[in-house]
Amino acid sequence: MAEILEGAQRGLLIRSLFGQILTIHFKSSLESTYKSLLNIVQDLAAEADSQQPRCGLLVGVSPQLWGKWNNRFIPISDKILNGTDQWMHTHGDVFLYLKTHDFKTAEQLLEEPKRRLDGLAKDIECIVLGKRHDSRIVGGRYHDGITNPNDAVTLSEDILNRGDYKGSSFAFTQRFIFDWEAIMSNTSDSQDQIVGRRTDGSILTQHATRGHVHRANVRDSNADQRKLLRQALPFGRDSHHAAREEGIMFVALCNEQQRFEDILQNLLGTSKDDPADQLMQMVSGIGGSYWYVPAAQELGVSPFQAGDALYEHPHWKVSSPNGYLFYNFQDYLHAMGEKRYREGDAPSPRLLSLIARTFNHWRDGWVHNHHFPRLPHLAASEVKKKEMEAIPIPTRKAMANFETLTDLFSAPDSKIAQEMGLLRNYPKELLVGVVPDFTYGRGKEVMPYLSKDEELSFWLKKQLNEFSSMGHIIPDLNRVVRNGLGSMITDLEKRLDTDGSHTTFYNSAITSLKGVQGYLRNWATIADKSAARAREHKEADDADNMADICDRLRRLVDEPPKSFQDAVQLIYSFHCCLHLVGELTSLGRLDQILWPFLVKHPIPTDRAQEIIDCLFVKIGENALIDRTSIHDYITCGTGSINGGWGNFSQGGGLNQWGQQVTLGGYKAADGEPQDGCNPVTMLFLKSARRIPVNAPSINLRVNKYTPADVIEEAAKALLSGGAQPCLFNDDKLCKGLLDSGVRKDHMKVEWARDYAADGCFEPMVAGATEFSFNNVMPLLALEQTLNEGATYGAAGSNHLRGLKTSFRSPLVQTIKSFEELQEIFLEQLRWLTIQSYDYMLDHYGNLADVCPSPLLSTVIDGCVQKGRDLTDGGARIHMIAPLFPSIANTIDSLYAIWKLVYDDESACATLDELRLCLINDWGFGMIEPYTDLQLAATEAEQHGDRYKELRTASLALPKWGTGAADSMLQKIGADFMDSVIRISKSVIRDPHPLLAPKLERVREKYGADFDFVVTPGGATFEGYTGVGLACGASADGRRKGMPVASDSSQAPSAQDLPPEAVFRNIYGVMKSYQQDAVEYGMADAAPVDLTMAEDFPLEDLRHFIKDFAAGWVGGNLITLTCADLKTLQAASKDPEKYGLVRVRMGGWTEFYPTTFPEHQDHHQRRPRVMPGRPDDKGYEIQNDDF
Repeated sequence: MAEILEGAQRGLLIRSLFGQILTIHFKSSLESTYKSLLNIVQDLAAEADSQQPRCGLLVGVSPQLWGKWNNRFIPISDKILNGTDQWMHTHGDVFLYLKTHDFKTAEQLLEEPKRRLDGLAKDIECIVLGKRHDSRIVGGRYHDGITNPNDAVTLSEDILNRGDYKGSSFAFTQRFIFDWEAIMSNTSDSQDQIVGRRTDGSILTQHATRGHVHRANVRDSNADQRKLLRQALPFGRDSHHAAREEGIMFVALCNEQQRFEDILQNLLGTSKDDPADQLMQMVSGIGGSYWYVPAAQELGVSPFQAGDALYEHPHWKVSSPNGYLFYNFQDYLHAMGEKRYREGDAPSPRLLSLIARTFNHWRDGWVHNHHFPRLPHLAASEVKKKEMEAIPIPTRKAMANFETLTDLFSAPDSKIAQEMGLLRNYPKELLVGVVPDFTYGRGKEVMPYLSKDEELSFWLKKQLNEFSSMGHIIPDLNRVVRNGLGSMITDLEKRLDTDGSHTTFYNSAITSLKGVQGYLRNWATIADKSAARAREHKEADDADNMADICDRLRRLVDEPPKSFQDAVQLIYSFHCCLHLVGELTSLGRLDQILWPFLVKHPIPTDRAQEIIDCLFVKIGENALIDRTSIHDYITCGTGSINGGWGNFSQGGGLNQWGQQVTLGGYKAADGEPQDGCNPVTMLFLKSARRIPVNAPSINLRVNKYTPADVIEEAAKALLSGGAQPCLFNDDKLCKGLLDSGVRKDHMKVEWARDYAADGCFEPMVAGATEFSFNNVMPLLALEQTLNEGATYGAAGSNHLRGLKTSFRSPLVQTIKSFEELQEIFLEQLRWLTIQSYDYMLDHYGNLADVCPSPLLSTVIDGCVQKGRDLTDGGARIHMIAPLFPSIANTIDSLYAIWKLVYDDESACATLDELRLCLINDWGFGMIEPYTDLQLAATEAEQHGDRYKELRTASLALPKWGTGAADSMLQKIGADFMDSVIRISKSVIRDPHPLLAPKLERVREKYGADFDFVVTPGGATFEGYTGVGLACGASADGRRKGMPVASDSSQAPSAQDLPPEAVFRNIYGVMKSYQQDAVEYGMADAAPVDLTMAEDFPLEDLRHFIKDFAAGWVGGNLITLTCADLKTLQAASKDPEKYGLVRVRMGGWTEFYPTTFPEHQDHHQRRPRVMPGRPDDKGYEIQNDDF
């Protein structure tokens, strides 16, 4: 990278503010003219270099003339430039672009060169240029050059040539005249649409399809936009008006001349007379050409030197003062490329090149909107429709897997794969393949294989279909790298020969694995072609790299990995294949899996780091950053997590891929625990700190033995703003899992110690677990308690008191004590819990008949041994999880009821009045029949005002999870959590009479030793907005339909009120979670999602993680987002400028600007923490600076 920059003319990289451009036609092309030109150029460049502030000279030469003088052929395409009146190709021999800091300096510096050129030239056109000091153009409305690639990385990749003439480039010039009458005939908004940006610099999304920003965005074969370096300057005045430039001299540079032609074609569109780019209708090109820009050495002028500053546009020059967190792509590339990173360990030039390409790919999402097509039916490719129903469904699914992996999504000539970016390949990559942008929120496309009659039948019975596989578990990728694909297939073939009762399963598994082999073969071919192209471009290192990858992939088709890079590639390829067939799975304990390969075949640490960095880039490269361009692929059956229909909250999971990596933690062994952290753990944590992607999502298991350097690196990674690693306490979660069996002693110690996070955060035994979960809504149980078994969120003229969903609770007028109310509430909660188990047991095994998982089953322990699919009870461990969202809101509501109704010191309402208050949404949604809307407006308003007063009183009460010392609040919270665990375990361990026969039916089908692991959890994931929609107003002050607390966290401040930067002691906040029911009973985890200021001291964060690891801090799982309130608010207004700001969304990390406004509002109101010590009291401070 540095040597490419240092090959360029110094003047090329000087910012243009003022200057002159000379376009010269020589009298002759003799050698003497060439020598004279070099002398003039060298003298002028030296004079410009000596100026303070520094000036610069950029020299371009006719490619034909330069080729003649240097015995070179420089091919140029000018078909588009010559083919329309929209611009003019006036040619020229040389252009000199002198950049200065004012008009006068340019005039003085060019006085002598002009005199010397007069004797050589038959014509010299001189244009005097200059822009406003604020760099705005078009009457001062728009920022100029806001997206210019001025960072070292993109300059080296897109602007400057490599190879024999490092630092050279190509230029396009065109003198445009503004049509001010046409410009001013448009409104301000229309002008923004024409340009494609607002006046503050923020981008308009793909809806401005005829805007200049959109039309100038042309993508290459990898579906990436390659950049231009624009150095345009305005000239003249229209009718002598200072506010109206006469026009602009467009100057742009890049390292592929054809790129100019492609962009010009896209600006034109299909009509020469009516350009697709509306801006082209407001300007007229009157002269310009294509130019070759020689390297500095070719001209004999000063090159760009190390230490020379590259210009960073002020619009992007914003970043966190903590030195770890970057707000946008441009600032990141500047800092990393110029070695200004705080820790001094920026990613390698190779990685920065790949990251820049990834950023471009993401950024293109603002202007390009593409969707996966629906895939052809299996009957259209493999089998005749009339024969299809005779083939078992698992076999059909395997055939669909094979077609998907070997043809549709990886064949080098596949149109679908090419158009969807699934063949994207860069010769610098150390790993190849592409994870599709299938997510839990947006859905996926899979090959259909059901007949129409089957589709209808399964819809009527279960609302399931071919899209119903969820993934969301942890495959045993260690089996893949330990044995290799060939050995796995051989093992299945042997079992097929000896076990005639499970032939369908084994055949489907074999076919699916052969699909993975086909995928590897296809990518070997792609790498081989990439190597050939690199050789053609004389890029020997890239060619060797691709050739090495080609050889590796061909070996991995059958053989197990030999090296660290082999293992990472095979893991990544298998991971891609799972996602491509619709199984969105995590990656498990990769540090434990990969460390043996480094031990056996050591490589330099820098090389190993580069491989893991590349893995991060590859996993995260397909993120969506523009939520307005989403396409919803979800069907009625997509993503069934419990054997039933798959509809769930989607809007929070736009980039939720389920790509979790779990690090550290105890080794999977019995006896005295041993921590498993190793050098690979550190590689992943360093990648998480330095590579700003949203996936993989990193989870770190910590315990009292976790090494100090791991804790240190985890703290730095958290300060980098990725909201990762997520922190799991080993001692608490291992014990919780160990005690989770329905039957005593079902779970073994070594199994419990081998847990990892699934597609979100749920801990489960890696590579051995299938699971089902269902929500139990305590907030709705409380509504049913107050409202005679009905949920009042739907109360009104249609459902009267609401949806009747449970047994009729006593009338509120008869509930005489808070203890009586609690008893009724817990009985309602017990009913909902039994209902949750009933649903999961009724639907257990449903997917086996509709959407089995033959590929995923090959990497789930127990399936191959039993000859059973994952969906058919094949896994070694069967997890069933009742999840309890809205925990904090429920506790706070119970406390508010006690304070407002039953506490002698503070009661101010009856329970019935509070019920009516909540039905009427705290006075903000007065409804009949609970308010007579025929009354005078003032009377209705008086009722509403009374309800609003009650809300004010409720909002002022202490809240659970804040560190508040109120003993009654803590007692209510502790009693509630104890009850949740007691109910959720008792009704299944000593099964309720209605559940017992259903458990027995499951055991009759799958064997008497079949057992469930029961892991209650406190989770909303990213669905806290969706959960809130189902709930009426709650007694804690929350409005009807508004979001609930995320996971097990403290409730956010009111969504309809302005956010407040209230900071609470981080240790005090966690005291509410310091009880057995939370730490051990919530074996599916009780995540507490916290937000810390960007200036949270590293030392304090390190101490906190160490104390949490040691078990001195409450809770079993903590997530920490690093973002100031003002940063989030700025990101909401200008998402492109803050495109790298990330936040925690349940079990994963998301780009904050991608989230919908409801989620952004929620994050701005989440609990914020400040440093403290374990013995500090909980307290809070107000700080408006954040």
